[in-house]
Amino acid sequence: MQSLADKAKRVTQVYSELDRKFEEQETQRLAQEQKIPYINLYGFPVDVQALSLLPKETAEVSGCAVFYKEGHNVKVATLEPATVQKVLGQLKTQGLIADAYMVSKSSFAHLLEGYQQVVKVEHKAGNIDLLSNDKRFEAKTLADLGEKLSHVSATEMIDMLVGSALILDSSDIHVEPESNVVKIRFRIDGVLQDVATFTREIYQLVVSRIKILSKLKLNVVSTPQDGSFGLTYNQKPVDIRVSVLPSAFGESVVMRLLRQDKGGLKFDDLGISGLAREQILQQIQKPNGMILTTGPTGSGKTTTLYAILNKLNEPGVKIITLEDPVEYKIEGITQTPIDSNAGMTFASGLRAILRQDPDIILVGEMRDLETAETAAQAALTGHIVLSTLHTNDAAAAIPRLLDLGIRSFVLAPAINAVIGQRLIRKICTKCKTTYTLPENLRARVELILQGISKASKAEVPKKLEFFHSPGCPECKGLGYKGRLGVYEVFVISDAIEELITRSATTTEIRKQAIEEGMLTMAQDGVLKALAGLTDIEEVFRVTEE
Repeated sequence: MQSLADKAKRVTQVYSELDRKFEEQETQRLAQEQKIPYINLYGFPVDVQALSLLPKETAEVSGCAVFYKEGHNVKVATLEPATVQKVLGQLKTQGLIADAYMVSKSSFAHLLEGYQQVVKVEHKAGNIDLLSNDKRFEAKTLADLGEKLSHVSATEMIDMLVGSALILDSSDIHVEPESNVVKIRFRIDGVLQDVATFTREIYQLVVSRIKILSKLKLNVVSTPQDGSFGLTYNQKPVDIRVSVLPSAFGESVVMRLLRQDKGGLKFDDLGISGLAREQILQQIQKPNGMILTTGPTGSGKTTTLYAILNKLNEPGVKIITLEDPVEYKIEGITQTPIDSNAGMTFASGLRAILRQDPDIILVGEMRDLETAETAAQAALTGHIVLSTLHTNDAAAAIPRLLDLGIRSFVLAPAINAVIGQRLIRKICTKCKTTYTLPENLRARVELILQGISKASKAEVPKKLEFFHSPGCPECKGLGYKGRLGVYEVFVISDAIEELITRSATTTEIRKQAIEEGMLTMAQDGVLKALAGLTDIEEVFRVTEE
C-alpha cells in the first residue's frame, strides 16, 4: 500500500502535469492568435552550441533564446513576439537566417538551464596561441606530465594537452573514455604512449570544448563527427583534425596535429643513401615517368614525396598536387584538396589537373583503376607523376597495379622508380650507449648483412657495434627521440620491365631488384643501427624481419 507521503507526491505530480498541459494549450492558443509557430521544448534536447549564439543576459532580458542550429539556419524560442524582431536582426548580422517560435514559460525555463553548460565551455573558445617555452608544458618524464595534467582545470586542459603534445612532437592525441576514468594517450614517434587519466566530469567539459572549437554539434553523441580547428605554436600555424567516435563508455576523440613547419623537409634529410639516393635523383630529373612510394598508413610516404617536390620546386616548373587532405602548404605549388561530396575525386581531379598544363603532378593515392590508368597515361605523355600505394614492400607495387587493371605494356614504360619505406624511431643521442646484442639477434643481423648485394654501394662496417638508449629527461625517459626512414628503392631496368610485361610475381621482381643493387628495408635499417642512429630491436619491430 502507498504511504500518505507517496499519495501526496503523486497528487502534486498530477496537478503539476495538468498545469503544464493547460499552460501549453494556452501558449498554443496565443501563438495562433499572433500568427507565429508554436513549439513545446519541454524534454527537447538542448543544443548548447546553438544556445551560445546569444548571451544568457540577452536571453533573460528579451525572453528569446536560440534552441536549434543547422548550417546558417537557426530557430529562436520567444516568450513575447513583440521583442523577437530585435533578436532576429541581431542574428542576421552574424550571417544567420532565423525563424521565431513561441514557447511557454516552462519550456523557456527548461531551455535556459542549458546555459549552465555554455558557461563552462565557452571560456577561451577563440584563438589559441601557444609557445614552446611555456612553463606549464615542462616535464622530465611522461609520468611527470601525467601528474601535471591530473591537476589541471577543465578550462586549461586543451591548452595543456595540445601544448604538451607539440613539445613532444606527437602526431595524435587520443582521449579514450573507459568505465570509471578517461585515458589520455599521445602517439609519439609512431607509438602510442599512456600519458594521463582524469575524471569523467572533466572529460565531459573537455569534449564539449573540443566540439565547440571544431564546430561540431554538442547534442549529437550517437554518430561519428569530423571537424578541425587551428591554433598557433611559436607563431606558426597548426591545423588540428578532430575525429569523434561513439564508444561503449562515451565519445572517443582523436586529434591529429598537422604542423606547417614540418612540411619543408629537404630530400637530403630523408636518410636515403648509396645507390638508392643516386637512382632517385637520376629518375626525378627525367622529363616524364611515375615515381611511387609504398608502405602502410603512417610510414612517411607523403613526407617523402613532399621532400622530392621541394627539390623539384623551381622557377619555370608548374607543380600541381591532388591531396586528401592538403596536409602541408608549400609555396609555389598549386595544391588541390579532394572533396568527394562535391564530385572532386582523385580520378576526376586528375583529369582536370591535366588540362592545367602541369610539368609535375602529385596524386595523393592510387585507389582505383581510373586514377591509376590516368596517372600512367600522364606519365607516358610528358609529365612527372608522384603518387603513393598501400603495399608491404616496393616489389609488391607492380602486382598491385596489375591487379587494379592496368595493362602490363602500359605500366612497364610508365614507371621510373618505386620506393618502399617505413619509419623507425631514432635513439636519443643524449643517453646513447653501446651494448652487447643477444646472440640470437646478432645471428639475424649477420644473416641480413650477408644478403647485401655488392651493386648496392653500401658500406658494411667490419666491426659490428650496437647502440641503445636507456632513457633520460631529454627523451622523457623513452630512449627514443625523432624518427627516420628505412627504404628500399628499385628502378625499372630492362630486366624488370620484362618481368612486368609477363606479369611476374612479387618474389621474382624483388629477387631481380636485389641482384641489381636494391637494399631491403631490413638491410637499410640494420646499417642505420650499426651507424648509431637506432637500435636493432626497433629495426626488427618495424621491418618484421
